[in-house]
Amino acid sequence: MLRIENLHKRFGNLEVLKGVNLSVKKAETIVIIGPSGGGKSTLLRCINRLEEYQSGKIFLDGVDIQQIDVNKLRTRVGMVFQQFNLFPHMNVLQNLILAPMKVKNMPEEQAIEKAHALLQRVGLLDKIYAFPEQLSGGQKQRVAIARALMMDPEVMLFDEPTSALDPELVGEVLEVMKNLAESGMTMLVVTHEMGFARDVADRIVFISNGVVEEEGPPEQILKNPQKQRTKEFLRRILE
Repeated sequence: MLRIENLHKRFGNLEVLKGVNLSVKKAETIVIIGPSGGGKSTLLRCINRLEEYQSGKIFLDGVDIQQIDVNKLRTRVGMVFQQFNLFPHMNVLQNLILAPMKVKNMPEEQAIEKAHALLQRVGLLDKIYAFPEQLSGGQKQRVAIARALMMDPEVMLFDEPTSALDPELVGEVLEVMKNLAESGMTMLVVTHEMGFARDVADRIVFISNGVVEEEGPPEQILKNPQKQRTKEFLRRILE
């Protein structure tokens, strides 16, 4: 579904990605872990071309993403950010139906019906006419997930989706993501939630200093990492 080959990304003189290689199969959940500044978020932003990269290739379903119209690409690759990025002047329903109607020319009636179904799925149908300021952080993030799903993406990217939430709200967002993974969505998730990584990931990828240092099944990476850098990171985060 997704193939990344020798990806390099610089910000001025700072090289953030130094030759990342990664393949993701359809319906696979990949959890990306690693220290801050290691390139995790930058990698996700390159996949949907929020950041342009200097060299290397990214293929979506065998097609170089540079050959895909950027707006079309973003209908196929959904992204959920740390901050929820909901439009504050629109209610939940309006936030959900805007993009499919504008970008995909979806009829309003169909968009509203789809929004109802997705809000039911994330447990927020009762908030359909609420405005973002009336929602908790966890509810906002679940709305953001539903909004991304409105475009019927083939791949979902999550960039530390629970890091801005109060601890007691984290579980409700992770539960939605877990259900999404179980339904067969292809997902790349940058997170520090090791319980989620252990329970939901097909593979954990450890990125540090701009490269993939180690990858493997959760059992192996969390309990028996091979690289010293992975061991040090996990020792700190699992203490």
